[in-house]
Amino acid sequence: MTVYSHSRLTTFENCPLQYRLKYIDRIKTDESETIEAFMGSRVHEALEKLYGDMRLLKTNTPEELLSFYNDNWQKFYTNDVRIIRKGFSPENYRATGEKCIREYYARYSPFDDGKTLGLEQMIKIDIEGYKLQGFIDRLSSSGDRAYEIHDYKTSQRLPEQMHFETDRQLALYHIGVQDMFDDASQVSLVWHYLVYDKEIRSRRTQEDLSKLKSNIVALIEQVEKAQEEYEFPAVESGLCSWCEYQSLCPKRMHIVKTGQMSLNKYLGDPGVNLVNEYAQKSREKKELLDKVDTELEMLKEAIIAYAKKEGVEVIRGNDKQLRVKLGEKPYFPNKGEEGRGELENLIKNAGKWELVSDLNVYSLTKAMSDWSPELIEKIKEFQKKEESCRIYLSNLKEGN
Repeated sequence: MTVYSHSRLTTFENCPLQYRLKYIDRIKTDESETIEAFMGSRVHEALEKLYGDMRLLKTNTPEELLSFYNDNWQKFYTNDVRIIRKGFSPENYRATGEKCIREYYARYSPFDDGKTLGLEQMIKIDIEGYKLQGFIDRLSSSGDRAYEIHDYKTSQRLPEQMHFETDRQLALYHIGVQDMFDDASQVSLVWHYLVYDKEIRSRRTQEDLSKLKSNIVALIEQVEKAQEEYEFPAVESGLCSWCEYQSLCPKRMHIVKTGQMSLNKYLGDPGVNLVNEYAQKSREKKELLDKVDTELEMLKEAIIAYAKKEGVEVIRGNDKQLRVKLGEKPYFPNKGEEGRGELENLIKNAGKWELVSDLNVYSLTKAMSDWSPELIEKIKEFQKKEESCRIYLSNLKEGN
């Protein structure tokens, strides 16, 4: 039976193709981890050491933790670690990790806010026969029947509070903790956004957890249906740059392939040439259409002038004729024009504003049909006329 996890389900939601390649086809790539993931792992290791050593009554100093962190950075760092964001060096990320550890230590020292029950604690969850599992960064007890699930984040983005009120990962762990401990009547979800030295807390009601279970079942059913039909479309998003399967993705593979080419090979690539030619033709088409539109507008002005001068409504060509219809159309002042504010106040004072809040000619004219004659007359004082002209091209009738 498949054992699901929050990260596995999130992968399917973000991109079904990535899910297939990673969890079904189990394709291994040569892509190394990103610098963000590397830094996060080193910071997690340092905080795990902090609380792990305290179980044996040893409290590390900040310097000892930072020494441990930097030793691991040197030990595990290679030039294969990927830096996606341009303009940043490994040192920028290493120093950021140091800052996270220093500020966490200063905030929580002497670390007596609860008893640590587990570090990287595996949690197993059963929802209507579906199996899920995950790992809690730190599970602690903060008092009688009270538990806390701690999650460390080194993300550069700090979400709004609503994100935490609806977060699925720690809420799933909440279900697992209640399954593990019969006395877990109060469970707090705690996020530590280390880059910002910020702690965010949230709670879930039993009703919240019931809804979550239903949503999880529906999502897993969607995953298994996709697996039965073997339909896993690629979904493009801002996460693509961090994906290890870009070279296998139809939306990204050509970009990746050409990005690794030398200039000579790049310029000789058939796909590159096809795109360049298409882009050139699109520009030429736009320039031509713009030119034709300009010429047509000039012709229209000349036709109107001719029709007015000669007093005609139909003008003949070789095998076509033009029908010129001159007239006037009403309009009301636009925003910023003289009289606009007075007109708005008049309609608002009459209690009609919600009917014509966009105040265009069509909506106002249509709505006015049911208003009092006095109000209509006042509104018409703001109405102006502008010349309108329509030109209709048709075949020249036989015999003409």
